[in-house]
Amino acid sequence: MLISRVSTALMLAALLVVGVAPGQVEEGVAQTRERPNIVLILTDDLDTESVSVMPELKSLLIEEGTTFNNAFVTDPLCCPSRATFLRGQYSHNTHIAGNSPPEGGFSKFRRLGLERSTVATWLDDAGYDTFYAGKYMNGYDDTRYVPPGWDRWYGWLGMYHSPGGEYRLNQNGHIERYDMDQVHDTDLLKDKAVDFIRDKWGDGKPFFAYVAPNAPHTPAYVPKRHEGLFSDRSLPRSPSFNEEDMSDKPRVVRSPQFSHDEVKDLGDLYRKRLASLQSVDGVVGAIVTALRDTGQLDSTYIIFASDNGYFLGEHRRIDKSLAYEASIRIPLVVRGPGVPAQKVNHLVINNDFAPTVAQLAGVDPPDFVDGKSFVPLLRTEKPPLQDWRTGFLVEHVTPTYQALRTNDDTYVEWSNGDRELYNLEEDPYQLHNLLNPDLPNPPLPPDTAGFTAQLGALRGCKADTCRAAEVQ
Repeated sequence: MLISRVSTALMLAALLVVGVAPGQVEEGVAQTRERPNIVLILTDDLDTESVSVMPELKSLLIEEGTTFNNAFVTDPLCCPSRATFLRGQYSHNTHIAGNSPPEGGFSKFRRLGLERSTVATWLDDAGYDTFYAGKYMNGYDDTRYVPPGWDRWYGWLGMYHSPGGEYRLNQNGHIERYDMDQVHDTDLLKDKAVDFIRDKWGDGKPFFAYVAPNAPHTPAYVPKRHEGLFSDRSLPRSPSFNEEDMSDKPRVVRSPQFSHDEVKDLGDLYRKRLASLQSVDGVVGAIVTALRDTGQLDSTYIIFASDNGYFLGEHRRIDKSLAYEASIRIPLVVRGPGVPAQKVNHLVINNDFAPTVAQLAGVDPPDFVDGKSFVPLLRTEKPPLQDWRTGFLVEHVTPTYQALRTNDDTYVEWSNGDRELYNLEEDPYQLHNLLNPDLPNPPLPPDTAGFTAQLGALRGCKADTCRAAEVQ
């Protein structure tokens, strides 16, 4: 006999307090309790600072849940990161290292058979109803194909089309077309998610909903009702903005300083990004409202994140893909039963998402998973920083590098032999490469032996060897 929703919340809170191992629940619990619902809202190219303009996110998730101050992606590019969210692996294990063939893309993800085992198939096989709406993989276009594990599917097809144009969704195997001027894409995805949540009311079956809007991805299309918002907002200019001296950086990173007109254009893009996020904020509000109205809020975990960060002029960049903070750092907030309102400083990566969802659902993830559940961090008493994860791998192809991000430092090795080292306590904006060969007579060359060793252990690691190498 199913227990009440109130008892469910209490039992889930108890699970968090005792710190059950990733992918496991206490003996008998999975058979005797009602399992929680899980919602992921995954934005596209969202920098951590811009969440400040999202009042629904702040009041409904941040103030009611756990915010991870040190959340990162391990390959800062859309398709590799999304593959990692689905499977819990570093990109050297998914072999999805780019947005298009031969390095990556949807066609390679499917060809390699990776879709046969994702967080969707794990939960679907365990009796969850699964829902997807939004961007899936780069290159997912002109297809009626629905990936395995998804019971209700609204996959975005193709590129992000212009206002006044047509966009398309694969709706459970049927292609439907929409006019951007009639219904903004973020609003449409919101409506699909809300309909799904309301349809689930009272059916007694848990669900997993994955909502992936395009915003604030360039060109950051804005619904008409939000046009002109933030017109007086100035472009942020941190110490690394349009960096004055890039001579300490590898040549592959260096680029000319932005001109006055380029800075102006970037400011316009920044304001459009903020305006586009208002519809994403509406997704947060509408989902919480639907869950509350249907009595499901207290038995639902809501996770808000981004597939990568984004440069808005830092280090003279307007993109991502590099190992600097603006590119790899992401917003990550979790609200749910038993989750306290708190800020957490432990290192959490997108590899951890799939095993976390698996544990919340009472499912054992496959042995291939590299990440670890961060459920132990969703409680007041947490493991010490040094016992959790002291570093992780950041990797990328074109340009090719491997990097180690620790609690205090960033160490980068480039394929051409260039190296970078930044002490983030003394140099949080990564302005001074301590391994710059042109430094004038450095008094004590930094000792990189520990960084090199840990990075070497992470490069090519698999599953439990990754988790072991992350704690040094």
